[in-house]
Amino acid sequence: MSARTFPSSPPSLLQVSLLVFLGSRFLMTWVIGRVRATKVLAVLALLAVMLCAFAMSSPNLAGVLAGVALSFCLSLMFPTIYGVALKGLGPATKFGAAGLVMAIVGGAIMPLVQGKLVDQTSAAISFVVPAACFAVVGLYALYDLRAAPGSVRGSAESGLPGDAGPSTVTGSAA
Repeated sequence: MSARTFPSSPPSLLQVSLLVFLGSRFLMTWVIGRVRATKVLAVLALLAVMLCAFAMSSPNLAGVLAGVALSFCLSLMFPTIYGVALKGLGPATKFGAAGLVMAIVGGAIMPLVQGKLVDQTSAAISFVVPAACFAVVGLYALYDLRAAPGSVRGSAESGLPGDAGPSTVTGSAA
């Protein structure tokens, strides 16, 4: 009996995934201009967890397509997390940015964890790793949504430095 192959070769699925990522980046950038970025982040994280669960329960072409669709969710996650986390830090912004950049190491470690799980179980089951990571991102977004605006972002009433926004920032970028 011959091995069953997918209609699309893996390189073409990778290309589709990258195109989905690109298109979603433009679409989500437009969306966060109209909807609070943290709400979009929460929705994308929930969708990503659901896609991972679907990929785990469907170890076939549909599951692979769910993996490709994850690029839709990933496109705006890091820039949104970065912007939301740094807003209102004032003088601690450089320290906060350094911490976020170091957090990227998780993006280098988690694929190794998922790969080890693939070796021990199956590719479908290994999607529990990204699902857990997306769940953490979703919890962060929900935490930010529930926090009082003055406690997360600086305000004149709280005495904390606030985010002046792009229209009122003066001075050089350096």
